[in-house]
Amino acid sequence: MTDTKKRMPLYLEIEEDIKYKIINEEWKIGDKLLSEEEYCTLYNVSRITIRRAIKDLEAEGYLIRKSGKGTFVSDWKELDSKKMFSVTSFTEEMKERGKKVLTLDCEVEVDYADANLSKILSIDVGDKIIRLKRVRAIDEKDIIAYSVNTFPYREGFSTDSSTYMDSFYEYLKGFGIYFNYNKEYLEAVNVTTEIANKMKISKYEAVLKSTKLCKNLETNFSEYNICYFNGKKYRYYVK
Repeated sequence: MTDTKKRMPLYLEIEEDIKYKIINEEWKIGDKLLSEEEYCTLYNVSRITIRRAIKDLEAEGYLIRKSGKGTFVSDWKELDSKKMFSVTSFTEEMKERGKKVLTLDCEVEVDYADANLSKILSIDVGDKIIRLKRVRAIDEKDIIAYSVNTFPYREGFSTDSSTYMDSFYEYLKGFGIYFNYNKEYLEAVNVTTEIANKMKISKYEAVLKSTKLCKNLETNFSEYNICYFNGKKYRYYVK
């Protein structure tokens, strides 16, 4: 866990760390959690702190306690699938706010899934993937974000960067692909010099990092998105 002068309560740090692992499927549905004692050693905290974090995650539906057996990752996807919705793209979000989104720079990389990405995207190790890196702006070149979209390659998907200058989600709809499920993790971070240069900011400026996994629950097509938002220009709204 990050050691900062103004850190969130320990139980919240632990709660967010466990939730992050569940959302990104490092811990899958049905997996048994470590014991309280093991968590105390792992995070170097008291049992009271661990119990508070676990209790909150149970209340949110991520974990389930089974008497005499332990605590397990619950079927949290089933809970979310009962609330079907269409995931809104960044372009659509900005349009709702009266802003027009521009893509100032776009890079397309063709790569192959490693063990981590294969778990996240529910594909095999070595499967072909596309990594889309874009600098996004509003109000005539006012840079607001730098995003990296990673998704499985499918026959017909373009590797020409000019294809992805507009809404990525609209492009996918042309293949009958849409998302009706997502989980997102937000945190304030310091960015690398490379990303700071892309966003034309100082690497010491406030940046909001969004890590998001989007899926279609019927086809299991997934997209893994990491986006860095300029903290001075972007506000995140919970709907």
